[in-house]
Amino acid sequence: MDGDARVRVRVWDLPTRLFHWTLVLLVAASVLTGKFDSLLGPSTLEWHKRSGLAILALLAFRVAWGFAGGTHARFAGFLRGPRALVAYARALAAGSAPESAGHNPLGGWSVVAMLTALAAQAATGLFLVQEDYGFQGPLARHVSGAVSDRLNAI
Repeated sequence: MDGDARVRVRVWDLPTRLFHWTLVLLVAASVLTGKFDSLLGPSTLEWHKRSGLAILALLAFRVAWGFAGGTHARFAGFLRGPRALVAYARALAAGSAPESAGHNPLGGWSVVAMLTALAAQAATGLFLVQEDYGFQGPLARHVSGAVSDRLNAI
């Protein structure tokens, strides 16, 4: 067999694939409804709120699936420690990084960074009050105006 021959392997299970594409659609919807609310009409921020809540639900599913899902969906299957991360980064810089099914060590940690950033973004929206737009997150009444303003800055 030739050294360059590749074997096609299906890595992501159906729940993981659905998570990936649903997240893409929801993030796009959140960006559109958040940035273009003045063009899209008065109900846009309500749709923005719905997409943010759906993102939070999807992220909760992904965290659970990261412990209970298939081999490549589990965090233990693609998160590596600092030594593996540095070794992979060096190999990548040298042009000799090995191929891997699923996420490589840098990709695995980029997934964690992305999920964390999305969770922070969506979670802060739960507490926001935008008086100019008549928008209030579902948990805004539980925090002070100063806290809401700080979270809005995030």
